[in-house]
Amino acid sequence: MQIDIHGHETELTNEVRNYAKSKMEKLGGYGAKIMSIDITLEEDHNKKESKAGQARVLIKIAGKDISVKGEGKHIFAAIDEVERKAKREIIESKERSGKKSKLAKSKEIVRKLFRQE
Repeated sequence: MQIDIHGHETELTNEVRNYAKSKMEKLGGYGAKIMSIDITLEEDHNKKESKAGQARVLIKIAGKDISVKGEGKHIFAAIDEVERKAKREIIESKERSGKKSKLAKSKEIVRKLFRQE
């Protein structure tokens, strides 16, 4: 899994990069086949104090891309929020892909019935 971390009009310290990377590596443990993660971090002191830090994440999974945005008092809070949202999206996406439609289930039942005769 490839993780790219960028700062949008913001200088990123090694501490911020390592924190973001460790949070994004956790997302690989939820069973989805993640190809790459692109995270963009921004700190804007002109915005409200509760939304000064922003993080945007694009997660590329086979067949689907997930985009999540998080805001917080600072960059670290934004990274935490975006990690929670991304985790939830990955789990929901995995559950949706695993479910069969009612039609597919009924076809499977009919096939089993005809094979038994």
